[in-house]
Amino acid sequence: MTIQERKWMEELVREKLADTLTANQLTAVLNAMWEAGADMERIATAIGEKTAADDELVKVYLQTMKVEGRSEKTIYQYGRLLDRLLTFCCVPAGSITTNHLRQWFAAEMERGISLTTLRGNRFVFSSCFGWLWKEGLIKANPVSNMGPIKAPKLKKEPFSAVELELIKESCTTARDKAVVCFLLSTGCRVAEAVSLNKDDIDFQSKEVKVLGKGNKERTVFLDDVASAMLFRYFADRNDHDEALFSSRSSPRLTADGLRQMLKRIEAKSGVENIHPHRFRRTLATSLARKGMPVQEIKEILGHEKIETTMTYISIDQTQVKSHYQAIVA
Repeated sequence: MTIQERKWMEELVREKLADTLTANQLTAVLNAMWEAGADMERIATAIGEKTAADDELVKVYLQTMKVEGRSEKTIYQYGRLLDRLLTFCCVPAGSITTNHLRQWFAAEMERGISLTTLRGNRFVFSSCFGWLWKEGLIKANPVSNMGPIKAPKLKKEPFSAVELELIKESCTTARDKAVVCFLLSTGCRVAEAVSLNKDDIDFQSKEVKVLGKGNKERTVFLDDVASAMLFRYFADRNDHDEALFSSRSSPRLTADGLRQMLKRIEAKSGVENIHPHRFRRTLATSLARKGMPVQEIKEILGHEKIETTMTYISIDQTQVKSHYQAIVA
């Protein structure tokens, strides 16, 4: 409670009890009220901290995610969000109700959190409480009574041919151009790209073995340009580091370092929203337009569900019309 809110509360109490209590009695009542409020706040905080840190049901769920091969990053993000929920509600996971969740989402909306983010939160809660219910660890799934969160579907465009040329022209080093061409050719996630070693590249077959989400290995491919840029980059390197991409300050380029590199290219090229996932979207769209089945694109991107792959593919309405006219003619 803010100082101003406390003053308003005191004025309200004095107004209500002015004709009943003396000034000294009013002061005693107000002091007792604020002391009780502070005690309640400390109790609520202690309960929330204990719930967030020690909830056994959440621990079991996160341990199961680890056994099932989910990435450490995903497990951390799930645990952090569930911690926030339990701290907010001040009850253990087994006592969470639909009303608790509705209060959570209402509070998050008041904070200005986007519907897209809230939809992701709902997915995490649904996964956790749905699993606990199926395992018989809770009597009911509190998410089941909540309707879906409808977020606006923003169209995410791939890079155009002109934008790709501007990006490549803005690369100031052989490494930067190699990174850009590698991302465009393979569609790798940033974490996958920075974890690769030089020995993972097979220039003869132009194949790369990638360890993706859930420790699942898949094969991605190099086009002629990416292969040539990597070969040139290797020739320019003076180090003996095993990492596929290195940096001046470290033997291995980090995920943050890669993103910062792309931001520098963005500033120089004038192309907006240059980030690793847009290269994945560009590759998926290009392959689809050239006739590759979406099932095969799914394997290259390393998606579990084909529905996820479909969200990466931008449909060209001109091409749709052309295909339609060719079929019905």
